[in-house]
Amino acid sequence: MKKGLLYILFTVLLFGFSDIRAQEVQFGLDFQVGVPQNEFSDQLGDRLGVGLGGFFGYRFGNTPVMLGADLGFMNFGTETRQEPWSTTIPDATVDVENSYNLFHGDLLLRIIPPERAFRPFVDGLFGLNYFFTETKIRDRGTTGADDVIASDTNFRDTAMSYGFGGGFQLRIYSDDGSGNNGESATQTPYSVHLHFQGRYMIGQEAEYLREGSINIDNGTVTYDVLQSETDLLHFQVGITVSL
Repeated sequence: MKKGLLYILFTVLLFGFSDIRAQEVQFGLDFQVGVPQNEFSDQLGDRLGVGLGGFFGYRFGNTPVMLGADLGFMNFGTETRQEPWSTTIPDATVDVENSYNLFHGDLLLRIIPPERAFRPFVDGLFGLNYFFTETKIRDRGTTGADDVIASDTNFRDTAMSYGFGGGFQLRIYSDDGSGNNGESATQTPYSVHLHFQGRYMIGQEAEYLREGSINIDNGTVTYDVLQSETDLLHFQVGITVSL
């Protein structure tokens, strides 16, 4: 495993210094899957986090070094139950939805070669995990965003995290900005890549809830709070635009 990571890092550095050009800006969006590890897995079982993320990065000219930020949201489960609108209006019911979520924000250090069709990279990350459980009351007679009558974040906690990862970008389109490729002149060259990556994030201890943690008994709410370290294995696939 370690030899494989060292080989990837060596390859990236080799490509990075073989074709140096001016600085570069990247931004992207991706679909994310989070697989709990170690104590976090023991608490959540086979539950996976599913969500969306994005990043922004700036590669310094004459180097393969990119600095940026990486953000993402994952949902680890949702429960819905029906409840009377109130004790005085028991014949009107609403849907009560509990969602168990994670928002992560990280500073990103990436080693990546300059623009080319295939760009392997390695990452180092440091940031925060924000765990929160949100309750929404929905009108059963409508659908979509307008059906939310009220919402509240009823449990939250924050923990530091850090980790490493790697992946590659595969170019699917490029425009040199001159219009020579049949497109109208854009002046600003850009390229579009598919990206595939994985990372292992080591999360410090946090308190959080999962499906089944919220208990209602005669109008009284109790929480079955879980506590553990929050290691998470991320898999991501998405689109990157380079300018």
